[in-house]
Amino acid sequence: MDFVEQRYWDKSYKDIELTVLGENDPIKKWIESHISKFNGKCLEIGCFPGGILTIFGELGYELHGIDLTPRVEVDLPRWLKLKGYRVGQFDRIDILQFSPNEQYDIVSSFGFIEHFSDWRGMLLKHASLVKKGGVLIIETPNFRGVIQRFLHLAFDKKNYMRHNIDSMKIREWRRIVEEIGFEIIFCGYFGNFLFWVDDDERNWLQKMLINLIQSATKRCLKYLPNNRMYSPCCGLICKKL
Repeated sequence: MDFVEQRYWDKSYKDIELTVLGENDPIKKWIESHISKFNGKCLEIGCFPGGILTIFGELGYELHGIDLTPRVEVDLPRWLKLKGYRVGQFDRIDILQFSPNEQYDIVSSFGFIEHFSDWRGMLLKHASLVKKGGVLIIETPNFRGVIQRFLHLAFDKKNYMRHNIDSMKIREWRRIVEEIGFEIIFCGYFGNFLFWVDDDERNWLQKMLINLIQSATKRCLKYLPNNRMYSPCCGLICKKL
């Protein structure tokens, strides 16, 4: 990845516990509101640690994934099988070297394309793996939104700098996929209001203000309507015609 060295992810994921996403997770609610149950095949690019894949597993899909972190080939598929999901192929491979002999009913990534300078090329690579009638799902954080940008620069700058802010242009996503024959199902912002930060060293004032923001979110801010200025997620769901 252009913006993040692989060793950062390997260190982050070395001892992480594999867990199913909670019912109130915004990505889970977003997917379930647009994707129906089906017995097809779902590929997630950058799939570790697998929490989002469980959403598709619950919808009946056979799960496939690629990632570069070491635990993707053994730990993740074994855990998914123990959870009772249908499990397909999991490979430790770079997306640019990934050339399967099939296409998929769903191709997805979450928090992936924004770590590359050539995010457009990454989006097109995703699209090339979708079968006719299949669905492409892309999600990134919304660090371009005025309020989210301010909060991350003030309290989460190291994490902010690991992302290509230029990639978070949903109108450009729409233009790219429509030009290659996809029909838009959803292209916008979601998650109401949520502010998350990565692990980092912070002074006492930063910690106090983050706690205040997150406490206010739990009480009332999470009910704000979706808006490009402060909603935490950018999302695209589109169908290949």
